[in-house]
This record gives sequence, structure tokens and C-alpha cells, in this order.
Amino acid sequence: MGQIVEYIKMALYSILSNKGRSFLTMLGIIIGISSVITVVSIGSGVKSEVMATTEEKSVSVSVDTEVLTNPMIMTDDDILAVKSGLGKRTTGVVATSQGMGTTTTNKGSFDAYLTFATPDAQYDPNMEEMYSGTYFTEDDMANASPVAVIDRESALYVFGNTDVLGMDLDITMENRIVTVRIIGIRDVTDEVIAANKEVNQMFGMEMPISLEMPYTATELWGEPVNNYSTLSIYLAEGENANGVAKAAMQILAARHVSDGDDIFKKDQGLDLTSYMGTMLDTVTAFIAFVAGISLLVGGIGVMNIMLVSVTERTREIGIRKSLGATTRSIVAQFLFESAIISGIGGIIGILSGAGIAKLISVLNIGGLSSKLSPGAIIIATAFSCGVGIIFGIYPARKAAKLSPIEALRQ
Repeated sequence: MGQIVEYIKMALYSILSNKGRSFLTMLGIIIGISSVITVVSIGSGVKSEVMATTEEKSVSVSVDTEVLTNPMIMTDDDILAVKSGLGKRTTGVVATSQGMGTTTTNKGSFDAYLTFATPDAQYDPNMEEMYSGTYFTEDDMANASPVAVIDRESALYVFGNTDVLGMDLDITMENRIVTVRIIGIRDVTDEVIAANKEVNQMFGMEMPISLEMPYTATELWGEPVNNYSTLSIYLAEGENANGVAKAAMQILAARHVSDGDDIFKKDQGLDLTSYMGTMLDTVTAFIAFVAGISLLVGGIGVMNIMLVSVTERTREIGIRKSLGATTRSIVAQFLFESAIISGIGGIIGILSGAGIAKLISVLNIGGLSSKLSPGAIIIATAFSCGVGIIFGIYPARKAAKLSPIEALRQ
């Protein structure tokens, strides 16, 4: 232990005796470490923001059509059983289907995009909340009531205002006309409205209006749908999509034992969260690698200065060896010196990198945010010390191999 303390003292004395040269040697390490810390911190911050906005909010469970040719086996009772079984793990369980029709008003004829759903669809986390009015109820489902919820954009497009509660629309579908009463308006942000308008104008398209209706209302057009093939489950905050899907499939399997085994599956849509996270990790790693090249340059700088130091201290090395210093102690002396130079440079680099990343986040430069990564700090610290040791080995071995007689002659 005493020898180690002595090596550290000798290394610090040598570094302080050549402050300017030591700092310039550290500069490459400082720049490399600060660059890596800044890039990784900003990458982690951006990833956290993106992951928060792309977090999975729902999961779908469906009947496997490769097992059953007729997948329409789920009922209202199945929906209630899944919702009850999952409890607080879900905010809603929904079955939906789509249809296309047309409607004519004083402003002209419009395509109508119809979504037939169960009442829990009002809690869809991927949709805006209600703007006004009410959503359809379980009674509306039971009675196949011809009621609908229109979105605010469609109301403005068709009627020119949002004062449309209680108004009727004649929807033509399957060569049958059904009068539908508007009981609610789903909100749509002004940004989405502006973006949709721009896209439609760009491609010269007419925007279809969007309506949400009770699932059972399909029978009004002569196409009754009483069973379902897919359930959408809205996840409560913090719930894992795979875990919830597995629990839902177990509940459904227990209720459909007579239909066979393994007839339910989780729909494998694009996992946007995982995809974005992987992509951002890849980009961050690449940029960090490029920034880390400066660490290599810094390491070469350390080796160069240590070689100069060996040349300058040849006589000192000869005296030490003539007094009985071992090859091991000479190697240790120079390795400690190079490791301390790299270590101090690494600490300064970590602090400056964290400070730069924080400053970028506080000043909101480019809309970027930062999140300091403990893993990056540990790796950067280990790497900076490793640079000193690896690039200090050659100068240290060169010093240790000097002949005492030849060293004293110089």
C-alpha cells in the first residue's frame, strides 16, 4: 500500500511540474469524454420523450383464423368477462368494425366513414375526448339505436359549425338509407384539422366525415353483426401490453374450451415504441462512436507525452535502477502517471459533458432535452483510465528496459 501511495505522489509531482504540457495532454481525453457524455445524454433525453409519446396504450386480441375458419365467436358476455377479469389493468374493452357509406346535406354529398363500436370506445386513449354531448350507451347497444358521435372536424366540414347536437344525417350504405341522429361530438385538435386540410388540398381529395355508432346498429342496414373476432383492450397506466394480452387470452380460452386450444392470439402490429427506441439507440451509439474517435487521438497524445517524459527522465531512471529499483516498480511509476493524467481528464470531461448537455436542455436548443446516463458515466470513467493504462504501457516498458549504465551516461 505504501508503494502505491509513493507512486501516486511521484506521478502527481511530475504532472504538477509540467502543468501546461499535462493539461494539453489531458485535452484530447477531455474533448473525447465530454463529447460522448453530451451525445449519450441528449440521446437518452430524446429517447425518453419519444418513448413517452409512443408508449403502447392498447393491445388487440383476436381469434386465430389459421385455427378457426369462422372467427366470429366472441360475444358481449366475453367482453364483460375480459373487462371484469382484468379489473384495474384496463380502462376499457372494445370491439369494432368499419363501414363506408355516403350522406347528402345542403353542402353536397360526402363519403361517410363509420366505426361501429361498443360503448367503451369513448375511452380510446388514442383519440381525443368528447367535445360536447354524450357517447352512446349500453342501452343504445341493446336497442341498436340509430345514434352517432361525429368528430369536430367533420361537423365543421359538413355543417360549418359545431352546433349539431340533435341534428339528423341520412346515411346510405348497402343500398339502404338510415336516418342517424347526432348525440355527441368527439374533439379534434386544430393542428390535426389544419394538417388534414393541407393534405386533402395537396392531393385534391374530399375529406370523408367520421361517425362512431353502436356495434349493433349494423342491423339497420341489413348487415347485423352480433359476434366479434377481435377485442381491443385499453391499457391502464403502467401496464404491460404482453402481460395484459396473455391474461385476456387465458380468460377467453377458459370460456371457449369447446372451440379448441390456442385459438386466441395477440395481434402483432408494428411495435412503434420498441422500433423507435431501437432506432434512437442505434443513432446515439453511432454518433457516440464517432465522437469517441477523439479518445483514440487523446490516447496517442498520452503515449507521446509519456515517451517524451521517459526521454527527459532517462538519468533519473538509471539512478533508480542502480539503487535497486525493479523493472516492475519503474513500469508502475509510469503507468500510474499516465492513468492519473487520463483519469483527471476523464473527470473534467464528464463534468463538462454533463454541463453542456444540461445547458442545451435548459436553453431548449433545437428542442432537445438531456438525461444523464449513469451507465455512460461509468463506461466513460473506465474508458478514460483504460486509455491511460493501455497507451502508457509502451512508454513504461521502454523506461523499465533501459540499462542503468546507458541511462546514467545520458
